[in-house]
Amino acid sequence: MPTNSRSKRRSIAILAGLGIKSSEARSWWSIDVAEIDNIQSDDPVFKKSSQLLLEDTYFLYGHGENNNLNTVIPTLPSIEVFPQQQWPNHNASVSPVQAAPTIITSNPVAVAPPVDPPTLSPSMTHQAANGGCPPEHKLHRLWLYDSYGDAEHGDGWGTTTLQIREQLSSDVIFEGTLDAELGAIRYAAANDASMVDGHAKNHDDQQRRLEDTSEDNGVYICLDENACYVGEILGGTFTEECSWELTKVELETGNNVGLVAKGVGGGLGKCEFGLTDSCVHSCDGTVQTNQPTKTPTTLQPSKSPTISPSGEPSESPTRFKTKRPTMPLAPDVLPQDILYGVDELNRVKNILLSASPTSGPALMDPNSPQSEGFAWIYNQRHDLSDEELIQRWVLASFFYGTNGDDWVVKDGWLTSQSECSWYGVSCLNGAVSKLELEQNRLAGFLVPEIALWKKDLYVISLGNDYDAPSEEKNTFVMPLPSVLGELTYLKFLNLEHVGLVSSIPEGFFMSLSHLQSLYLNNNAITGFLPRSIRHLSSIEVLWLGGNNMDGPIISEIGHLTSLKDLSLENNFREDSSGNRGFVAALPSEIGSLTNLEILSLADNALSGQLPLQMGDLISLRQLRLRNNFFENQLPTVLGKLELLEELDISHNWLSSTIPPEYGNMVSLTTLSLESNYRDQNGYFTWGINGELPIEIGKLKNLQHLRINDNYLTGTLISEIGQLFLLETLHLQNNFLQGPIPEVYSNCVMLKEVLLEDNSIDSQFGMPEGICRLPELDLAKVDCSLSCTCCHGC
Repeated sequence: MPTNSRSKRRSIAILAGLGIKSSEARSWWSIDVAEIDNIQSDDPVFKKSSQLLLEDTYFLYGHGENNNLNTVIPTLPSIEVFPQQQWPNHNASVSPVQAAPTIITSNPVAVAPPVDPPTLSPSMTHQAANGGCPPEHKLHRLWLYDSYGDAEHGDGWGTTTLQIREQLSSDVIFEGTLDAELGAIRYAAANDASMVDGHAKNHDDQQRRLEDTSEDNGVYICLDENACYVGEILGGTFTEECSWELTKVELETGNNVGLVAKGVGGGLGKCEFGLTDSCVHSCDGTVQTNQPTKTPTTLQPSKSPTISPSGEPSESPTRFKTKRPTMPLAPDVLPQDILYGVDELNRVKNILLSASPTSGPALMDPNSPQSEGFAWIYNQRHDLSDEELIQRWVLASFFYGTNGDDWVVKDGWLTSQSECSWYGVSCLNGAVSKLELEQNRLAGFLVPEIALWKKDLYVISLGNDYDAPSEEKNTFVMPLPSVLGELTYLKFLNLEHVGLVSSIPEGFFMSLSHLQSLYLNNNAITGFLPRSIRHLSSIEVLWLGGNNMDGPIISEIGHLTSLKDLSLENNFREDSSGNRGFVAALPSEIGSLTNLEILSLADNALSGQLPLQMGDLISLRQLRLRNNFFENQLPTVLGKLELLEELDISHNWLSSTIPPEYGNMVSLTTLSLESNYRDQNGYFTWGINGELPIEIGKLKNLQHLRINDNYLTGTLISEIGQLFLLETLHLQNNFLQGPIPEVYSNCVMLKEVLLEDNSIDSQFGMPEGICRLPELDLAKVDCSLSCTCCHGC
């Protein structure tokens, strides 16, 4: 910034309603500022005096040597005097705006011209009905001030214009100029000790709002409760030094009771604010540019509260950041520009470390998400309870740890809005209860501090749909975070298809007795099922399919008596890894899962005889066991499963007839027993053999019958013609004999009839009644048979 090389300096006195007196020791003008006793400081660094304010005032510029004790009234540059009628007329119809006139300097004159005060003191404004504002308007106080300098002083150079206008109508609500280019601005006070180097004291916000509630400071303006506004630095010199602040005014006392908007000098730029949540709130004390963002996506601090609790001062930063960039604040490595001071920094740090003592190293690392989250929360609202502060810090750390800047949707995140309104966040009684950010381009890792929510968080859903666009998928190429096992009240955990690797920690499930749904499918998880799985006493849905797990299905699975949906499918890998998925026989304890509705163990390397205890799964609706090595007989006890809708034991090594008891499965819609015949590598099985039981005709709900590629013998039974809902009939590649019953044409829903590669004599053909079925798409018999609708011959 420019320095003043002159031997003489110019001083300023604020005349609007303040007592003015001349100091005998110096030639400077000084001002008595009324002591305010009715507001208690809520700022931990409330210390000295306020900065000179340059709004709604008239200025006298004086010449005098800084150390000249004999100088009397100094010469002053002229100030344009505004006629009295230019001041707002409080007795006339009320305008929404009462703004400061623009100050214009001109050539010096010997004496200061008289200055006319406003026609009505501001105190009568805040005492008037509704502060003298129109209906649906609220009274506010505006400051425009110099915000640059070192830790204690502003330098007062430059001319800058601030304009506040209504967003939709573009009506100008206020326009004022910071004009001090003729000399350095001083903080003028009755106490000479505050006059330092002829500069204005650099001002802390909270102190200004405490000391400047005197009736004659600040511009009173009326804001529409339903309108949105724009604050913009329009031009001038050293525009980065002009800052402004807008607070609510308590009508009875004139006290400032809540910070509404704040702009910090950063050159030409604008921000938006309003009195309702429907407005964008970007006038939050961060440096504004010509391209302000509506939702912060970087490490810059975000919004301050738009309304503070009634009757209480709003806790806001006590210093303004000006030209220095924001730094992550490690607790013991402080940036040069500390916004709130060391005491406040230590207070926040101690709160966080008291809640999470193990976070100390991460807080010391300026590149960690926890440190970035600390920097953000430290620069934000300080009217929060300890619990709210901790909660917002954990969320901010989660945001940085998962590359929040690149999320698809991040509405509300890292703003002054309640964290309970941030996208994907839900709260119960003010505490975070749900995190639902599926396929939102999260990447990185989950910070361990989420364990602080172990008594409140019950839903974490960060997975991807299988067909989600790749550019939107969440990606966590990491082991399953052990911290999730500490969330004792967790009920729902979804991390499907996100890239998890490594094995599930052995004790992971020990504290998750409330967990009801666990989706870890379609990752790259390895290893065995941990025996701590027995602690999932409330689990209803357990999906671990589509991974690289192996080992047996352990007997502890029988403890999960609340289980309704168990999916361990597709862990077999036909690649160089040699992974065979789950192996060995099913434990008999699986029969304890009497609430089980879906059991999917397909595509593994399970073997042995199906346990008889499976007949106890009386709630079962879907049983999928395809592509394993199950052997020997089909258990007749499966016929007890009257609710079963899907039975798939295809592509195994069975050697069994179809028990007639299976005719009791009256809810069955799909029966898939294909491809159980094996004759390879010296190992032979007969597959499904013998004759088709006539009890199949009792399966009135059957839609899909697939028993192809087996060793069925005997004739095609006519009872199949009683399956009026049948759509698929696959009996090819067996040893069945004809004729093909004409009654199959009663299956009016048939779409596919495949009967080739059997032992049907050539004298028998496909009945024309079947060929005329309206839904038929595919029909096949051996080429030696006549067929007018068949394909392939």
